[in-house]
Amino acid sequence: CLFAQRDVFSRKQYLKESGFDCESAQSDASGIPPVALWPELPYPGCSRSFSGWIRGEKKDCVRLADFLLLRTGLFYALAAEQVQREDWSALSLTSLLDGCEIYAGGKGLSFLAPIPKRLQDAYTAASLLAGYPEELVPGITATSWDHLPPLELVVGGAFKVKEYYLETNRIGEIRGASVLLDDINRKRFFRMFRELPGLTGASLIYAGGGHLLAVVPAGKGEMVAGEIERLYREVCLTARAVGVSCRVHAAELSDFSSLNRRLNDEIVDRRSVLIPAWDAEKGDIELYADGSLNVSSFPLPDAGGRWCDSCGIRPAVKQWKYEDEERPLCASCLRKQIVGQSARKTVFAADYREFWEARGVQADLPAAQEISEIADSNEEIAVIYADGNNFGSLFGQCNYLARLRLLSQFTENAAYTAAFTAIKEHQALLDNRAVEIIALGGDDAFIIVPAQAALPLAVAIGKCFDRLFKNLSEVKAGPTLSVGVIIAGAKTPVRYLFEVARALLKEAKKRAYKDLANGGVKEGTLDIAVLASYGAYEDNITVYRSETFCKNGVKLTLRPYTFTRAENLMEAVRRLQTSREVPGRSWFYGLRQAAVSYGMQVANLFFDYQFSRLQKEQQKALRECWHILTGQHGDPAMFCEIEGSRCCPWIDVVELWNYVGSGGESS
Repeated sequence: CLFAQRDVFSRKQYLKESGFDCESAQSDASGIPPVALWPELPYPGCSRSFSGWIRGEKKDCVRLADFLLLRTGLFYALAAEQVQREDWSALSLTSLLDGCEIYAGGKGLSFLAPIPKRLQDAYTAASLLAGYPEELVPGITATSWDHLPPLELVVGGAFKVKEYYLETNRIGEIRGASVLLDDINRKRFFRMFRELPGLTGASLIYAGGGHLLAVVPAGKGEMVAGEIERLYREVCLTARAVGVSCRVHAAELSDFSSLNRRLNDEIVDRRSVLIPAWDAEKGDIELYADGSLNVSSFPLPDAGGRWCDSCGIRPAVKQWKYEDEERPLCASCLRKQIVGQSARKTVFAADYREFWEARGVQADLPAAQEISEIADSNEEIAVIYADGNNFGSLFGQCNYLARLRLLSQFTENAAYTAAFTAIKEHQALLDNRAVEIIALGGDDAFIIVPAQAALPLAVAIGKCFDRLFKNLSEVKAGPTLSVGVIIAGAKTPVRYLFEVARALLKEAKKRAYKDLANGGVKEGTLDIAVLASYGAYEDNITVYRSETFCKNGVKLTLRPYTFTRAENLMEAVRRLQTSREVPGRSWFYGLRQAAVSYGMQVANLFFDYQFSRLQKEQQKALRECWHILTGQHGDPAMFCEIEGSRCCPWIDVVELWNYVGSGGESS
């Protein structure tokens, strides 16, 4: 299961560490041995004998690994009552390998235990549902499954996760929350299914991005759903999670999209009864732990009835000594602090190192113990908050389990690949400053970075993510990423910065959906703001911008950007910074003041006058930058027509002057 979840480079590394001679084995141009590719091979389907290998035009293929793992989980759910525990090991091996012989000339699997006759119907149904449900083997119809026992689907996971991270502004506690949630998501769920009676690890269809989907024998669903909620409550104390189950018959799984809607309704109903969130003061942090999370326990003095110094919303239970002071902390913040201190670096640091090791590159993610260690030379940081577009409808269209499993796993890996690739490409710009990855996976990311690297990093992450989801066989829109970026001083509370980043993300998403509705360029979008530019209006930057930067039908900013537009802006500003023929930043600041303070006619006259005063070399250089910035030839102007709107690009130039990846100026 874990081998199938890895990408091909990580599989090669795993094989090498397990003793497989990758160097001597036949490999492709990337040095990948064929054995590392087998999970990606297509499952031909039950009807391959009369339909051939090709499924037909515009038909999805199921990965062989997904088929084998799903079949094993479904087979167990349907046959558990008729199988003795000691017999399951041999039967599960058969289910996990039967079908692989198609790639080995039908040889080498004679050692597999045969499926007993009494279990043949369950095995056949599981094979069909794990592959292509629309393919019905001659003589078998869905009605012939009526005698099979029902099974239960379980779905669950954490919700309002960012609120759990950001009950505090301290990096150690934010990291501790990230470690706890990630440990549940990537380790404890799997251990839970191995340890709970009457379950098997193959019952998990997917676990990623804080969510879980499983298929279990009838009568086990309610127990598993309750255990999901208990796991979060015991380990995290205050993180909110939900688990629900529903009983279905095998035939219903042939159209999973309708079942998915039913499960989503169950989730909504269950969430409504979990408000307010539980507030536990005690919990078993070792529940389903594998021992890799090293958390030291030691006596601490009582807090004496004071309120928590971190979250400010719960009574403190203990005093935590921090440098020269003692801080009263509630049980939840104390646990985050202890775990974060023990981890000492983001939980994704090991993933980053392993990701690049598998590709033959040595790379490490510098760790920060304080926010100041992330800040750039101007003592500024940035919060990047990214979220996918169109994923809800994409998951909703998954009408069979194998496609859902593949999409979930691919989305998880895409987030890692995009973030890790962007960070590695911008190592020089980061200048060995720390990057704190708080959340990464599913279709979202929450990262704290040095301010001067924020815009290039955000664009690189977005473009890589979009490229991974680009449909190369059909000319149509695929899932994209939208990003909100807020830049501020290092002492600004992270909790507040996240709220602003979330507001900017919403603006970016509006642009993405508007572009899609209008048939425009189908790529991701980004909105960015520098907190210092908004002074007293920082409580609601988006409202301030809509009131100040929209006048008489003129939009005084190009934001939100597409990623291509953001790249053009960065290139134009870099040229303006480095060209000796272009006037300095103060010249553009004067344009900004005129655009904001004067009407359109006066602002145009102001620009024409200032431009006419420039030398010919300066005018030529400015024309070149104007073309990069707007795509238009000829003399620059105060305003331009872009995508059906009249805009002023100079405000963006001034505000983002220091944040395009070329150093900028000192504050």
